[in-house]
Amino acid sequence: MVPFIQRQCSGLTLIEVLIGMAIVSIALAAIIKTTTQNIQATKYLQDKTMATWVGQQVLNEVRVGVLTLPSTNDLKQKTVLLGRDWYWESSQEETANSRIKKITVNVYAHENVDQDEFPLINLESYIYGKE
Repeated sequence: MVPFIQRQCSGLTLIEVLIGMAIVSIALAAIIKTTTQNIQATKYLQDKTMATWVGQQVLNEVRVGVLTLPSTNDLKQKTVLLGRDWYWESSQEETANSRIKKITVNVYAHENVDQDEFPLINLESYIYGKE
């Protein structure tokens, strides 16, 4: 009689492979979600930074006299910065000192702004001028 030779088989069963694939897919989904959140946060910070630049530019133009704000209405205009259109509105208010004016600038990323919508940035400054 010929002796039976037993071979040692090594490998993974189908269940083990499926469990491994499930673990990898869950990990990849978490990585993709985290990356997407990082991209959205970076975009928001980029928009906020550029809106700040636009608002500061408006305030500087008012300070040096290039831009004159009406005393009764809000001034609404568009500024192009880095190839994008930025919409801003500015208002002027009286203070207790008649020589000091309070200037407020709100910057938005799009033109049609609802009353309930918050601006990307809201800057306030005080300007000393003539009575």
